[in-house]
Amino acid sequence: MRVLLADDHALFREGVRLVLENLVDGPLEVVEAGDFVQAVAALRAGGEFDVGLVDLNMPGMDGFDGIEAVCRAAPNMHLVVISASESPSDVRRALDAGAQGYIAKTSSSSSMLDAIRQVLSGDTYLSPRLEVASANADVAGRDQARNVLTPRQRDVLAMLRQGKSNKEIARQLGITERTVKAHTGAIFEKLGVRDRMQLALVVHGRRSR
Repeated sequence: MRVLLADDHALFREGVRLVLENLVDGPLEVVEAGDFVQAVAALRAGGEFDVGLVDLNMPGMDGFDGIEAVCRAAPNMHLVVISASESPSDVRRALDAGAQGYIAKTSSSSSMLDAIRQVLSGDTYLSPRLEVASANADVAGRDQARNVLTPRQRDVLAMLRQGKSNKEIARQLGITERTVKAHTGAIFEKLGVRDRMQLALVVHGRRSR
């Protein structure tokens, strides 16, 4: 597993590295960065990363802009925020910016492994006691999807809206049909729909009768 670890406190990075070395089975490479600028530079230097663990508040760049910059530099990387902030609005904005997980720094070390496993499976992870600020009730279906779906799930959703089959989606995204089915099931659950027909109604901002 290749992990990007970005935090402006070297002691915290050292602690997280030790946790990862103790919890992760198999080969592990951790690339460290002290801020978002260094994180983006590390991503652009080459090589694929499986997971990014980033602090929300680092010098040099707004945290939410930083998350978006990291996601642009490595769109296939699974991004988890590790932050001292437990504000529901910060959690919401981090997810909106592209994070797939949010861990409070007061959480146990095992939470980190839980988060990594969950985001790698295509789902979203939040520390148990965290709350997410409600999306605006007037937000239309496409914005609702942006609020609750991971970047990969949004890719699958876009193709579902185009009427593509699971096989076509799998081929275009370079993933298996089984993975497409898993993402589709997660999309249905998060948007509260049972099938593609209801999904079409939701993403167009309507409600089925």
